[in-house]
Amino acid sequence: MADKSLDERLGGVLKPLRYLTIRVLYPKSEYKDDILKSVKRVSDEARKFEGLVEIGAWLDKENDRIVNISLWESKEHASKATGEMHLMFANIPWSEWERKPDENFLGLTRSLSE
Repeated sequence: MADKSLDERLGGVLKPLRYLTIRVLYPKSEYKDDILKSVKRVSDEARKFEGLVEIGAWLDKENDRIVNISLWESKEHASKATGEMHLMFANIPWSEWERKPDENFLGLTRSLSE
């Protein structure tokens, strides 16, 4: 059994590692629409980059926040896209539009299927 790969021993359940980013935004009520429009612009641009698996924003009305999630094939893909997009969207006044600083969760990975 030692010569079998881990994936073979687990019955083929391993999937490639992915790179997940989560950004939680806390909009001031008067800027919620501005933030949503900007998140859509960023998401639309991200879709042009190689390695993007999924991107989207969810409204958490109960906690008055926006949760933006992107899933990438690898950290390298995410880093390249993020670096280029930061330059494109540097003029968006996120900090003025938010009631508190956003939270970022980067580098979350999962290798086993559910």
